[in-house]
Amino acid sequence: MNENLAHNLTASADRHPDGPALRIDEAVITYAELDEASARVAGLLRERGLEPGDRVGIMLPNVPQFAFAYYGVLRAGGVIVPMNVLLKQREVEFYLGDSEAKLILAWHELADAAQHGAAAVGADCIVVEPTSFGRLLAGAEPLGEIVDRAAGDTAVILYTSGTTGQPKGAQLTHSNLAINADVTKTLFSLGPDDVILGALPLFHAFGQTCGLNAAISAGASLTLIPRFSPDAALATVQRDRVTVFEGVPTMYSALLHYPDREQFDVSTLRVCVSGGAALPDTQTRSVLTSNCSRSG
Repeated sequence: MNENLAHNLTASADRHPDGPALRIDEAVITYAELDEASARVAGLLRERGLEPGDRVGIMLPNVPQFAFAYYGVLRAGGVIVPMNVLLKQREVEFYLGDSEAKLILAWHELADAAQHGAAAVGADCIVVEPTSFGRLLAGAEPLGEIVDRAAGDTAVILYTSGTTGQPKGAQLTHSNLAINADVTKTLFSLGPDDVILGALPLFHAFGQTCGLNAAISAGASLTLIPRFSPDAALATVQRDRVTVFEGVPTMYSALLHYPDREQFDVSTLRVCVSGGAALPDTQTRSVLTSNCSRSG
């Protein structure tokens, strides 16, 4: 049985092809469009010689192209190595060399470190600039099928912070990630009508699991913020009628101390989620109060 995590995307695309999968500013990407983009990324990677089990670095901020690449790599049977967009060249070298990645997709505004790091270890680098990357995908033959992966096959290698030594790659399987998404979906009662704030970095476990994978599994919408700020978060909640807020305590603190927070309508929120560290009780008051419960 094919347990590839990419099936979550194709299943939601079959059920809700015209439903909004991703939002960023005024742009909306439907499930059908996301499915098509992932198939074209998979085709592009196949053209570049990617084989099932090969590692691919993704060094992208919270933009739609992250999801295109994420599910495209999975669809092609590859293994994702998510990477902080602020990594330096020597860190890129380590991540790619240690994981034996053959290729990296890197955001155009921060591509120098990725390009030099990739060159140092003999990996290819695809620079992702929205317009040129769109043309690149348009010319790629979409990979219609999803490559067979077993439940215990590695889907993502997530590197630790390395605070007590060199970062270590934690291997997360397709089953690990699928079950985590299902648990999140159940815990937060997620459904197709939900809009989740995607302000947590997608290259971290919290944003990837509770944000991207849970949203796609539920057929919900993930509205992306490439760089968190309290005014951007509150404006996005109001504009897109966000129902689920996911953040870390520093985000809640920033919202609490934002002087104009009362000017925004956050009445659509029904769940606020905190993770990463203990959330002081004082930060749960007067921040996002309307119809918002707390999950730790």
